Amino acid sequence: RLERALIAEIESALDGSHAGFDGKRLEALEQDLEPLFATLPHEMETSDAGLGLASARYLLHQHFLRQKHWYVRGLNPAGDGRKPPNDKETLRSRVAGHLLEVLENKVGKKGLNLRYLAVFVATLEHLLHGDQRERLKQSWAIHSLQPEGTTDVSGLVSVLDVFMAHYVYDSQKAANGYAMTLEDGLREVNTISRIYAPWSNIHASVKEQVEQRKRLSGSALSFEDAAAAADKILDNFQEVSGAMCHDMEKTFFGLKGGETGRVKLQDLRDYGGNLFRESEEYLQELGALDDADPAEPYVYLANYMLGPSNCDGTTSFYDLCCPNECETHKMHLEQAIAHSSDAVSSITKAVTERLGRPIPGDALGRLKDISKTGTGSFPVHGLSFAAWLHNMFPHECPKPCAADYNGMDGGMVPDAKQDFQATAKDKFLDW
Repeated sequence: RLERALIAEIESALDGSHAGFDGKRLEALEQDLEPLFATLPHEMETSDAGLGLASARYLLHQHFLRQKHWYVRGLNPAGDGRKPPNDKETLRSRVAGHLLEVLENKVGKKGLNLRYLAVFVATLEHLLHGDQRERLKQSWAIHSLQPEGTTDVSGLVSVLDVFMAHYVYDSQKAANGYAMTLEDGLREVNTISRIYAPWSNIHASVKEQVEQRKRLSGSALSFEDAAAAADKILDNFQEVSGAMCHDMEKTFFGLKGGETGRVKLQDLRDYGGNLFRESEEYLQELGALDDADPAEPYVYLANYMLGPSNCDGTTSFYDLCCPNECETHKMHLEQAIAHSSDAVSSITKAVTERLGRPIPGDALGRLKDISKTGTGSFPVHGLSFAAWLHNMFPHECPKPCAADYNGMDGGMVPDAKQDFQATAKDKFLDW
């Protein structure tokens, strides 16, 4: 049944009859995806060849990561960082991966071209927005509101507070999924208002958007007013969550060694108290722990910040996580080499500009060596270049894990060939 529904979504998108988006949206997405698409290995050497499954999954993962800071379940080349808590959530978490497989089966050996990749993005965006509305409907319903009914300002504030608390505060959600009572929802609001510092910003955003809807619609506010407000509130929360991540990074930078992107674990614990509470086992599985000297382990800033323990918003389909600043560097490099005949010179110029200083001679030598390992194009998404970027930008770019490059493309793109990361074990994190 799921496959039939996804095929229907794809067919309507391809023939231009999809109710959720039009041809202009697909054209805009093709333009957004093209620079990254051009730097990835294609299935054939023909001009109309597309991407294989591993490269397509990587491109789509990167798109949502760069645009929304979302780790979409089923797309992360390293495997998902968290496991679903029950069978219903498991089914929803498979939608993105299943949608990609349906598309791949449709196109065959030529691979997924830009149009099909744009169709995937637009279709998944539509499905995710539908999931958001379902969660909002649940909050609306437990307030004893009818689908076509209305509420006043205070009522809508409560609906949206419960909706947002359930989005951010995931310990209760693990047990309940969509299902929730008003008592549970208000308890979540009360709990998160006490333990989650940015809640005051979220609540202020809720009140601001409700007042905006009142100015537009009057004092009788409908579910569509709630939906419009929720879109704006979630956009604002993305900024709030990102600001929290930047505050954590400042903590790192203030510690001894922080300027290198690597600090002593004990210094981090002493400074942060309960803020940095992850176990050493979790940090090791994440690739964030340098325990070459077991008596004095260090933590890599970029790897830690991008770990699942720092994700705030959680749904069946994705986690909202810290902004990946390394992606900004990679986007500039992809644009620089996409149509360049000399990738090393283009990368050298772009990195020099971003560093604000020349690249050290040994690093430039390694860059030239990396260029010789590519099969026709510079391996900008491979393991060796990821390690080089970590050395150039240790604050922003994580130290790569060799096990994440075990796929069929020979290390040209990340592909761990596993459904879940080791961090998805219950003993490391609770969803």
